[in-house]
Amino acid sequence: MPDGGNTSHDTSDDETYNGKLEAAVGVHQDALDDLVKVNSLFTAAVFVGLAFASAGPQNIEGNKQCEPGVVVARRLVKNEVISFACYLLSSLVAKALKTHLFTYLKRPLLKNCHSYPRKALRGTLFSLSVLTSIIGGVFLLYSMVDMIQLRLGKITCRGTETLHAFGALIAVNGLALVIYVPFVLHAIYNSTKIFDNLNK
Repeated sequence: MPDGGNTSHDTSDDETYNGKLEAAVGVHQDALDDLVKVNSLFTAAVFVGLAFASAGPQNIEGNKQCEPGVVVARRLVKNEVISFACYLLSSLVAKALKTHLFTYLKRPLLKNCHSYPRKALRGTLFSLSVLTSIIGGVFLLYSMVDMIQLRLGKITCRGTETLHAFGALIAVNGLALVIYVPFVLHAIYNSTKIFDNLNK
C-alpha cells in the first residue's frame, strides 16, 4: 500500500509540474508572437518610407530652397534598410526562441529547464529580439523625419506643416518608447524567473 501511495503522489506531482511547464511555455510563446506581429507592422511602414525615397523633387511646398536634396533621400534609404534588417533579425530570433521552447514539451517533459544555461539562453535571445526591435524603431523614426523633409521641406526652413509633423512624430514616438521600454525590460526580467517556480 505505501508503494501505491507514493506512486499516486509522484503521478500527481508530475501532472502539476507538466501543467505549470506548459503554461510557462505558452506565456513565452504568446509574448514572442506579439513581438513578431509588431515587427511585421513596422516592416510595412519601412516599405511605405522607401516609396518616398526617390531623389526627384517631391517637396509639396514648392519652395526650391527647402528641398532636402539627394543626401536626405539616400539617408532615408539607408535608415529604412537598417530598420528592416533589425526587424528581420528580431523576428528570426523570436521564432528561434519559440522553437527552442517547443523542445521543453517533448515527452518526457524537460525537468531542468530552470538550469542556469537554459535561463541564460532564454534571457539572451529574448533580450536580443526586443533590443533589435527597439533599435529598428529608432532608425524607422529617424527615416520618418527624413520623409517629412522630403515631402514638406527641410526642418531648418521652419515651415508650419513641417514643424507640426516633426513635433507630433517625436512626441508620440518618444512617449511610446518611454512606456514600452520599461515594461519590456520588466517582462524580460520576469521571463528568466518564470520557470524557477515549477517545482513549488
